[in-house]
Amino acid sequence: MLPHRPRRVALALVALAACLSAALPACRPAPPPVTVESLLREMTDLETLAREPRPFYTHATASSYSRESRKGGDAWFDNHDVGQYVRDEARDGRVEYVLADLAGPGAVTRIWSANPTLATTVRFYFDGEASPRLAAPLAALFEGKLAPFAPAFSYVSGTGGNLYFPLPFSRSLRITVEGQAGDKPPRLYYEIGSRTYEAGTRVETFDPSQASRLAPAVTAAGRALAAPAAPGGGEWVTARVAVPPGATRGIPAVLGEKAVVEWSARMPGQPPGAWREVVLGATFDGERSIEVPLGDFFGSGPGVNPYENLFFTVTSDGVMTSRLPMPFRSSMAMELTNTGAASRTVDLRVRVVKRPFTPRDWHLRAQWTTETRDSWPPFDVTVLATKGPGKVVGTVYEIANPVLIWWGEGDQKVFVDGEAFPSTFGTGTEDDYGFAYGHNEPFVRPFHAQTRVDGPWSGGHISLNRWYVLDALPFRSSVRFDQEMWHWMPCRPTWAQVIYWYAKPGTPGPSAVDRSSLAARDLGAREAMHPVEGEALPHEETGGRAATERLANCSGAEHLVWADAKVGDRLTVRFTAPAAGRYDVTLNLCRAPGYGRHRLLVNGRPAGVETDGYSPELSWTRPTLVDVELRAGDNTLTAVTLPANPKAGPGSRLGLDYVLLVRK
Repeated sequence: MLPHRPRRVALALVALAACLSAALPACRPAPPPVTVESLLREMTDLETLAREPRPFYTHATASSYSRESRKGGDAWFDNHDVGQYVRDEARDGRVEYVLADLAGPGAVTRIWSANPTLATTVRFYFDGEASPRLAAPLAALFEGKLAPFAPAFSYVSGTGGNLYFPLPFSRSLRITVEGQAGDKPPRLYYEIGSRTYEAGTRVETFDPSQASRLAPAVTAAGRALAAPAAPGGGEWVTARVAVPPGATRGIPAVLGEKAVVEWSARMPGQPPGAWREVVLGATFDGERSIEVPLGDFFGSGPGVNPYENLFFTVTSDGVMTSRLPMPFRSSMAMELTNTGAASRTVDLRVRVVKRPFTPRDWHLRAQWTTETRDSWPPFDVTVLATKGPGKVVGTVYEIANPVLIWWGEGDQKVFVDGEAFPSTFGTGTEDDYGFAYGHNEPFVRPFHAQTRVDGPWSGGHISLNRWYVLDALPFRSSVRFDQEMWHWMPCRPTWAQVIYWYAKPGTPGPSAVDRSSLAARDLGAREAMHPVEGEALPHEETGGRAATERLANCSGAEHLVWADAKVGDRLTVRFTAPAAGRYDVTLNLCRAPGYGRHRLLVNGRPAGVETDGYSPELSWTRPTLVDVELRAGDNTLTAVTLPANPKAGPGSRLGLDYVLLVRK
């Protein structure tokens, strides 16, 4: 047998060489399947975020967006984003409304609803099964009590129900809801994000009966979300960077195959506005990758808004920290440009670790855009339009809202790889950010936060951020991320946004910051503002009739309407001033066909203001009674009916939304 040994060895070497060759992928070990456990690990694995997905997937959102939008034209901005379903199905004597009908292999990454109590049972039919594996009250998905959906993943935030728990499926998943009574579709707001993996990807379908087996992975992921931390090790680069006006200064370039895993900035003794004046720039491997105002990069803008979630921490003493991984192959440069009139000093601490930069690794990109324009009619802003490969991983949304009325009806619209219609079409700005119904209080969750709300009501500076991790948006050739600006009130806000994405080296970098638009808008001292709802004011009239009417554009969706008055008739409302003194008194008044002209008096004295409520379509006017002397406690505002605008015919209506007192 000895003579045959060389032949056997040769054959073995040939076979080994073949298995090592890329031409025979069957010789490679099969990749592990996608499971609930692997997806829970991915939720907090910052290293994975900076890499091309493997297995690759696309991400889309099923939602209750208005189907009228598909008609284009003016219908593109239709706002009836509620009660829209894939179809309805008759099953076992009941009607089920299909929220999502998903083809696998894939995984649900996020479920959100503004009003889950309007439906009864939600059912999940996995892989074509005739009976649901999971059936529960829809609201129970957001209570943190339904195993395995622990409170870290299942909660209500700012009145919005959120479930950030992965639900993988190997072949298909159909999600349905049932209405409360009869066969009338529930007016449900919802968004469901899901991945679709490449064909052939092995996926282990979610099984709620395995909750005890999943418990260790659920606990570990929950702890990581509660106490976010970057990978350990590495070396710190520290520097105090003094930047004169108009100058650019930075830290020495970091060389080698490495990654920044954590870095912090602090501006001791500097005013809050300095965080917007100093622009952060970063270059990886010679490619410009980040250009964002320094404070805005940390999801805190304008100024210092303390919070902590998965990627960023901002402390009350002004230390801002990022845990977004920033890998590079050979070099990293970080610089600061001072666009202001005074010198600025920034303390930087950057932790760098050695890390291989593989063909799967991508550079972090971030850019800032801003827009100041009239809010009506609605319009889209393109926050990002770029070429791939890459994936969107986060956004920051800031608005300087000069009125008190809700500003966030606009939908997110994301077009991936040249789509004719967006695969993600949202149901309202705040819905993507995890809250609902214009909640005007700060909140913080691992993947989303509202870090600033000046008020009163929906006015002033508001800042939101959102991180896409399991629901990151990969693209192979292109992405366009549009944000619809849909404000309930005609006014002139200022919007500013940051978008973060990872991109393959060699793809386009960020757009340049518009240096002329950096200054945060001054909207006045918010603590001096005292608004009161018009429909809440005691009133009396000498003619006509006054009553509360609903109107969605109003604060609280209601206003006080005085109708059928004759010339000379008076409506008097009583309001309270917090202290005696001089005030500017602003009224928010409806304008529409049938609305009349009125003369205004305060405490029985002419205010020198006449209003004309006629408009061929719904609009608003905000007359201000300047420098009015008010008493502490009760005061009166009187409207006297004047002859109507000839275009209005006999109309005499007056619509009072709110009264805003601003102390001088």
